[in-house]
Amino acid sequence: TSFGYHIIIPSLTTYERHNISKLRLTILVGSLIPLLVYFLWEFFVMGIVPLSGSENSLVQAFNEGAPSTKPLVQLINHPIAELGARFLAFFAIVTSFLGVSLSLRDFLRDGLKMKSGKKGRLMACVLTFAPPLIFVLSYPRAFIIALQYAGLFVAILLGILPALMAWKLKKYKNFFGRSLLITIILGSLFAIVLEFLDEGGVLNHFIEPYLN
Repeated sequence: TSFGYHIIIPSLTTYERHNISKLRLTILVGSLIPLLVYFLWEFFVMGIVPLSGSENSLVQAFNEGAPSTKPLVQLINHPIAELGARFLAFFAIVTSFLGVSLSLRDFLRDGLKMKSGKKGRLMACVLTFAPPLIFVLSYPRAFIIALQYAGLFVAILLGILPALMAWKLKKYKNFFGRSLLITIILGSLFAIVLEFLDEGGVLNHFIEPYLN
């Protein structure tokens, strides 16, 4: 969800009081920060942690069901590394949780025409947190299973549908605009195809040589 911030744009629009310049700056800064952290994370993990052939490898961590931070911390062998890994994991989860929760709450308030008073906000919060909490408590593995199919829905909701909506705008009715939207749609369709290939076990034939 680091780069799937589209769902929170309506909430940001309200908070910025429809100030387009502030909204653009917010989206730009909010995109660059996780992008920078992501690049740093990939640099350290891919540059330090071996893929396979070692006890402290990514494949070994994957087979054990451990996070990728475990082999990184063991290789660096410094208390600050463990603290940094915990710090990164904690805020990655918290920021994703806050963003999704905020967007869902505002979506429910808008869709159900709830009042803006305390009762309306309270009811929106209850509808936001109570159903998923009850569901997860009843079926603890539900979240992990849902993540397996998250890429499919993200590709449709945050890739294909926005591109189709933008297709109707006048500013995109030119060669560059159309090419950009077609690229987004094709990229989203490619992600969907990869999702089905992964579920069908087709990709395992290409991955297995690197896991041995």
